[in-house]
Amino acid sequence: EETIIAKTDPTTAASSSPPIATPTSIMITRDMKRILIEELGYKRRDVDQMRPEMAPAIVSKRLKCPSDGMPSEWAFDDDFGASSSMVDRLEQESQYPLKFPLLGISLILFGKGLSDAAITLIKVNIDFPGVSLSEQFMGVPVLGIDAICVILGGALGAWTWKTMQ
Repeated sequence: EETIIAKTDPTTAASSSPPIATPTSIMITRDMKRILIEELGYKRRDVDQMRPEMAPAIVSKRLKCPSDGMPSEWAFDDDFGASSSMVDRLEQESQYPLKFPLLGISLILFGKGLSDAAITLIKVNIDFPGVSLSEQFMGVPVLGIDAICVILGGALGAWTWKTMQ
């Protein structure tokens, strides 16, 4: 059995007729959302799309969510284009919380290796005192460290971008 909430005079809300929406409701409060989701079985997405004037009547009459979902008459007419796409985007981003930190780390590694190698090559080409291509840091060639940073940064960035879409 499907119950449809009709807009009528709020003074008749106390009668035994179907729940009445109050025309003064402009938002669904946090408590109403909690009751709708936790106690009455509505999905969070349904509550987000519910017309605000419907919630007080549904909560006061304790109407459980129908098995086939919230009636379309209770939702806004538009499809929540911007809001829905934002929710979808946030849900997608929450699947891979490390995507942007890993891309940042890969960018830093790649940039560090590339810039250090370029600076070393420029210094060698202008005969900067004390600089050579065979310079070592703790027994490892400096250009080798730079090359490893470039390779690791590029590989980490490519892997992150490919797998976390």
